[in-house]
Amino acid sequence: MSFTVKCPECGRSSEAAPQEIGLPMKCPGCGREFEISNPNLVPCPDCFELVSKRATVCPHCGAPLASSGPAAAGKRGPQDFESFRDEKVIIHCHPSLRNYLGTIALGILTFVVLFGIYLLLRVWFDTLLTRYRITNLRIVVTKGWIAKSQKEIWIKDMRGANLVQNAWQRIIGVGDISIGTAATAETEICLVGIRRPQAVVNQINALRH
Repeated sequence: MSFTVKCPECGRSSEAAPQEIGLPMKCPGCGREFEISNPNLVPCPDCFELVSKRATVCPHCGAPLASSGPAAAGKRGPQDFESFRDEKVIIHCHPSLRNYLGTIALGILTFVVLFGIYLLLRVWFDTLLTRYRITNLRIVVTKGWIAKSQKEIWIKDMRGANLVQNAWQRIIGVGDISIGTAATAETEICLVGIRRPQAVVNQINALRH
């Protein structure tokens, strides 16, 4: 019994046996050496751990895999699990605490009352539980812990990244990055309170080329 593997460099197909999984293979076309991987395992789009294509929930992070399973197999397009094989994380960050300096100061001043405690907890949750992940394929915004929401834009669909920065944000070195798709003129994802925002904007826009 054998299965087909594709060279990540030139895309040439070769045959491999199950016992060869994890071993190196040299592409007969371009000479690139790569590791033979199990074709039934694909990276989870949230934690990048390998999971079965038939799984409906990632066993590592608990993320729902809505597009997995036999029922969805016929609906997959170019943005399916196969696309994640070559995905590489470029930036993984949270909103900067600098963006909340005013709220933090107010929380400290009113700490003796419940309002101050609420403000500081709100900042802590907003920064810790909001995660931005920029890869060579997409931009993902994940919020929450128990109740979790996720929005993403694929780089190939992205219209462009724009920096939105007020005077105070320029002083403290943070900014917001708005990103939309070619299908709409509206902002679809906003990365709030990013440090060194211009450098991040440049990196995102460079991924489009």
